Amino acid sequence: MGLQVDNISFERLRREHLPLLYEWITKEPPINRFWGYSYSGTYKEFVHEFVGSIKGSDPTEPYMIFYEEQPIGYIQTFRWSDYPGSEKFAELERAAGLDVLIGAPPFRGKGFGQQIIRRFLEDIVFSDGSVNCCVTDPDVRNIPAIRAYEKVGFKIVQRVEEVSDISRPVWFMKVARQQLEQKKN
Repeated sequence: MGLQVDNISFERLRREHLPLLYEWITKEPPINRFWGYSYSGTYKEFVHEFVGSIKGSDPTEPYMIFYEEQPIGYIQTFRWSDYPGSEKFAELERAAGLDVLIGAPPFRGKGFGQQIIRRFLEDIVFSDGSVNCCVTDPDVRNIPAIRAYEKVGFKIVQRVEEVSDISRPVWFMKVARQQLEQKKN
């Protein structure tokens, strides 16, 4: 199956997407482990976690990933400066964050992540002119995600043991707008 980048689209997360997202996050051990989520809460608690983003009262911008008309994953962006603790890290100044989850099993482990990430950076993240870079923070054990980010142009900046109240070792990986454009050419 060859993923055509033109067939990838992003749609703002809506309440009706939540049952599928909940299934992806709670039923798949690799996702559970690497999403930074040992989710064992109820569906009601899960919905509560996403309602602020859906309504726009939380600064995270959540999107479903579609391939053609099929939902295949979830992706979100945010301004690091909107979250406490980010001021401790110079890399996070004027930086957007990015988290991605390919939830549909047929689309996992096939190298599609890099195409999805690049398209999202181009279409959504860097459409904000005040964002000069994107810093993501994959779990240090998540080798497939780290490789996908590197193929897009992200570079490891440093290992961090705790970010925004999440205690797990992560890599800060950064790509500047110019690096993404150079990697494309």
